[in-house]
Amino acid sequence: MISRNARALPAAALLILGLPHGSAGAEPDAGLAGSSLILGLGVGAGFAPTYEGSKRYEFVPVPAVSLAWNDTLMIDNTTARLVVIRTPWLQAGPLAAWRPGRQQDDDHRLKGLGDVDDAFDLGAYARIGFGGWSASVSARQDVIDSGGVLVGFDTGYELPLSESFSLSIGADATWASDDAMSANFGVTRRQARRSRYDEFDAEAGFKNAGLSLGASYALSERWSVRAVTGYERLLGDAARSPIVKQGGTADQAYGFVSVTYRFGL
Repeated sequence: MISRNARALPAAALLILGLPHGSAGAEPDAGLAGSSLILGLGVGAGFAPTYEGSKRYEFVPVPAVSLAWNDTLMIDNTTARLVVIRTPWLQAGPLAAWRPGRQQDDDHRLKGLGDVDDAFDLGAYARIGFGGWSASVSARQDVIDSGGVLVGFDTGYELPLSESFSLSIGADATWASDDAMSANFGVTRRQARRSRYDEFDAEAGFKNAGLSLGASYALSERWSVRAVTGYERLLGDAARSPIVKQGGTADQAYGFVSVTYRFGL
């Protein structure tokens, strides 16, 4: 699982911290090719905003946990994907994901807004890849509460510079429904009375877009070090929200390093 405080980290960065995610038809590492179950356990740390839209940053510990079963079930930190359609260049299927919420105690600027509950999402994804390039789209709906719908887009390119070292660059964007935008960026009349912010109705639209840069170094067949840094820009009503305009900023940055051990069963 991933720390609640890292909720602002985009999916592209989480993938870099989890299993390698080259082309859609990528094969397991040679040393683990005979294993039907491949686990990755690691520890990561870095910095991230205290909440999505915050201008204040904090140190964030991030466990890096991954699982691949028969190259069919993939779990990377908070997201599980099942491959039901597979070609040399395409993977597609259902997904399930935990979406961490927000607590008003995370930052004094959130006082009076109340907590945003965690969400459990169900949805689907499709991913294509050729060589080092890949792109994916996913749609997910909270099935527990009113967390709304998120549609994510990401693309990236991985460039091997040696047998041990590779660089990757990525871009991502997220569209959010009315419920998803309201939960994180809206201010109800009741919240406005209790907080420093004016009432604001956050409507559906693109929530953010960003770029990320990652690096991976294989210390051995099973041990690896990964790093990722990136920039996200809040868009639309997310950027116009008084929570962001008065108490934070639409410009978001993050950076993490993780060490991971992978083994097969």
